[in-house]
Amino acid sequence: MATKGSVFASLQGLPSSFGAGEVYSSMKPISKGVDLPASESDRVFKKKYDTENIFVATDGFTLFVSLEGALSFEEPGGNGGVRGQRTPTTYFKFTIGEAPTYSFYFGPDAPSYEMTAPSITVAKILINKKKDEVKITLSEGEIEIKKKKFSYDKANEKATDGFQFQAKQGDYPALFASVAPYNQKTMTIYADALNQSVKAMMDAIIEMNKDGEGIYMWNADSATVYLAPQSFTFDSSLDKEFLLPPSFDYDTADELDTKKSFIRFNCIIENASLRTNNYTGFDKGDTAILMTTLQFPGDEALLAPMGTSDKGTEAACGLESAEGRVLKSVKPVISGTSVQQVKLEFHDGSFCIFPDAETGMFTATDKETGQELQGRVEGLIVAEGSWKESHTKEMINRISRNTNPSLTLEDSNGKPLTSAIAWRTSNPSALKVIVPTDEGTKLITILLEG
Repeated sequence: MATKGSVFASLQGLPSSFGAGEVYSSMKPISKGVDLPASESDRVFKKKYDTENIFVATDGFTLFVSLEGALSFEEPGGNGGVRGQRTPTTYFKFTIGEAPTYSFYFGPDAPSYEMTAPSITVAKILINKKKDEVKITLSEGEIEIKKKKFSYDKANEKATDGFQFQAKQGDYPALFASVAPYNQKTMTIYADALNQSVKAMMDAIIEMNKDGEGIYMWNADSATVYLAPQSFTFDSSLDKEFLLPPSFDYDTADELDTKKSFIRFNCIIENASLRTNNYTGFDKGDTAILMTTLQFPGDEALLAPMGTSDKGTEAACGLESAEGRVLKSVKPVISGTSVQQVKLEFHDGSFCIFPDAETGMFTATDKETGQELQGRVEGLIVAEGSWKESHTKEMINRISRNTNPSLTLEDSNGKPLTSAIAWRTSNPSALKVIVPTDEGTKLITILLEG
């Protein structure tokens, strides 16, 4: 996710031991052991989040932000008169539902300390990669990191709430400072001294140091956000919303035994214009939703799924293939009891992988009408049994949905009294007849002139 000069960085390679700086003796750790999900991963963000906001309000979601010590202030003795680095590079942890903390390294022995009062918790986090910006909303106040600049609306020049902010001055970068440890005593001492003079502030820090207390001074222009796909994988909903599915090597995948099973799913047609004469999605029993049930093998006879040709270009798979030699293989990716994705391979060398990793959609061209069918994939399963029998039943269901009762003789249960059902289509102008035979239901299309 990181780019050169970006506020974002990888979770890899962060320190596992204490570096330069000082830990004041009065600072009491609130926990020991700071976990970092820093293992390598091939997971990637969905491309749309390069420009769209990532908004998270899920308890447990964690973001780390680092700030470097303000050496330009500390080296001359700006932190209590002691020359040299007193403020370590610090890693702030923002976990939704918990109070913000900070630590100086990661690992099972790494202590963490309170950044704010324990009653102040992280409520939500907004990430905008395009603007290089992160907003962390707390139960009281907001922190913003934009183009490596850190700001906290509770920080001011007088450190009223224990946090001081000083804008960039000449060669000095912007300063963000906080009392350590963070409590009412240190807040009051520091704020009162700042209100008096620089000398009073320096004297106050010296007295605080005698009690094992002090202040940390950070370069507010050095903020780095540590964000990676691993930040989202702890929660299945966040994983599915923001990340592409794990990459899968279909060359090693097992082909489905289509003599015993087949792929079936519901295609939820959210755009009414993206349906076809053969796949209307219309259901007289529930007109509130447009949905059609699809299966492979079976629907490749009338549908050419959009995928990749044998030349690597986008193609309607199997569009020109001869009947009976359309679909070559079906390879499902199964996780637990659910099917994550399916690869359909065709005799013409093309292939289709669905649902689309980015959108969750299935798209195909109707071979008879040339119309486009597109819908969201739900309920993707491996069904057991004969795909031919299942497809015959589904064909009858589709015809039933499209049948005009005023033009068809039906019994009291709504079943056609005729042994064959016929209906007309307008694009193209044709008469379609479904006829039951000993070998299963056959669909006959008779093109009409004019």
